[in-house]
Amino acid sequence: MNLFYDGQLITTSLTVTFRGEALRIDNVVVDTGSSHTVISPDILETIGVT
Repeated sequence: MNLFYDGQLITTSLTVTFRGEALRIDNVVVDTGSSHTVISPDILETIGVT
């Protein structure tokens, strides 16, 4: 995993795989104090997640 620091935020890229389809999402903010990750449903619809 590559982490990037822009002076204020730590970001990374992640890949979501669903039923054999993969989607790379860039510039995901890493929040070490968070217990959940939220990804917009509009983005995930491109690989069939409803």
